[in-house]
Amino acid sequence: MTDVAIAAAGAAWEPQALAAVDQAPHLRLARRCVDVSELLAVVRTGAASVALVDPALPGLDIDVVRELTSAGAAVAACGDTAAAAALGIAWRPDPTQLGQVDWAEPVPVPGPPPPPSTGADDRSAGRVLVVWGPAGAPGRSTLALALASALAGLGQRTALVDADVAGGTLAQQLGVLDDLSGILASCRAAGNGRGHEVDGHLVEVEPGLDLLTGIPRADLWPHLRVGALGTVLDRLRSDHAHVVVDVGSGLDLDGTVGRSRHALTRNLVEEADDLVVVGRADPVGLSRLVRGLAELREVVPGPPSAVVVNLAGTGPGWSEREVAETVRRLAGRAPDLFLPADPATLHAAMMHGRSPGAAAPASPFVGRVRELVATLRLDDR
Repeated sequence: MTDVAIAAAGAAWEPQALAAVDQAPHLRLARRCVDVSELLAVVRTGAASVALVDPALPGLDIDVVRELTSAGAAVAACGDTAAAAALGIAWRPDPTQLGQVDWAEPVPVPGPPPPPSTGADDRSAGRVLVVWGPAGAPGRSTLALALASALAGLGQRTALVDADVAGGTLAQQLGVLDDLSGILASCRAAGNGRGHEVDGHLVEVEPGLDLLTGIPRADLWPHLRVGALGTVLDRLRSDHAHVVVDVGSGLDLDGTVGRSRHALTRNLVEEADDLVVVGRADPVGLSRLVRGLAELREVVPGPPSAVVVNLAGTGPGWSEREVAETVRRLAGRAPDLFLPADPATLHAAMMHGRSPGAAAPASPFVGRVRELVATLRLDDR
């Protein structure tokens, strides 16, 4: 017997579906759900193995579909087939023919067409570079901004995404006074199958550099959903050579996957094409970097693309060689690059709302960032 939960919000096709379930000897109506929350509860308890929804159901988005699927339900939709495809729902049966569907053998239906190419670069999709570091302000946002600016300066269109669940700072660093969070608006649109609206939430902060601003407050993190942000990044990859993502420090999962505060950060770190890890050069920062690298090995199977030590020269008087040897001995991986302490450049950049490269292109800090771009071979796209 196959148990079916229906959440149709009074759609015109619901009576037909109810009749089809009632007439099929192998189907049984588990629940007529009034909203998404009830549908999720029914599926999570195992009371239904099929979730039949209307794409217009309030609260239904890409991440809800992912959660239903992860809980073991076959998700099907009647009604607007284009909207169902945009939500990633593969099964779109005729409501009168539910008894003829083999729910154990789903046949995927092609989804919506990919976003149109801009014609600027028809090679492969852009790469996603994630900048991560342990707690303690090691300079994740500053490095992400500097890397994105350096890539844009090479003539490679770049998107910079502020995905820090503790609250974004890139908008403030660049003097962007926007009442609407770009990442919140983009995730909301993408989660509801309107990925084509993502580009409208980008802000060009330098020639060839587009910023997607972050959340203004940490308590807004539940609105950043893994599936929705994945759709946003796919959209950005389609017309940017690089997508640089600034993330928070947490990697632990303190609840159901997809609902944990740090699930987004963990997913971005796992799925990144390139992962840059940054830590501070002081004793506390180096200790956190060593522990962070150990924690990272539990999340991603391979080594990060680069390990960077920031604020070199401000630590306990060790040379770069001594710091490198200490990190190598304790973490099994020596830093690939040291970024010098350059407060004059960073202060000038912050005060004028510019990237370090735009504020002081000849500074030692900016020069080292360019070396990192070359080390990662990001300058040959």
